[in-house]
Amino acid sequence: MADENTPAPGPDETATVSEAPTSQGEEGLGDGGKKALEAERREKRAAQKELTELQKRLQAFEDRDKSEAQKLAEAKAAAEKDAADARQELMRYRIAADKKLPASLAVRLRGSTEEEMAADADALLEVLGAQQQANSPSYDGGVRKPAPAPTDMNSLIRQKAGLG
Repeated sequence: MADENTPAPGPDETATVSEAPTSQGEEGLGDGGKKALEAERREKRAAQKELTELQKRLQAFEDRDKSEAQKLAEAKAAAEKDAADARQELMRYRIAADKKLPASLAVRLRGSTEEEMAADADALLEVLGAQQQANSPSYDGGVRKPAPAPTDMNSLIRQKAGLG
């Protein structure tokens, strides 16, 4: 048993003891060290879960004291924010469609006004156009001649049937 006159370890001492296994890395630990590290991780996950539950309870406790008008005001503010975000997204896709920009690149458009987003779309199209020109082949395949017309009935039937 520990002596009652022996002082308890201070916060600095316990912090260095608990941090020691994590600073060495898992490779240098034995089986006991790995088990201790895993136990520490489980404790942290449990503490995080408990913290989340406590935050929910605190929010419910705070909401209990709010008046109906305050709750409605918060709901209204959240709805207005969602509506503003939806308008921005709609504007992005509308400008992308007008500029014939692929829909997958519409989310990359930046700006708070329609003009700023249009200018950004133009700049993006310039970059894409320059890349396409650099990647396009510089040769022509030559003159293409149509297939000769079939001369007999059997050839005509085969051609219509897709057999030759």
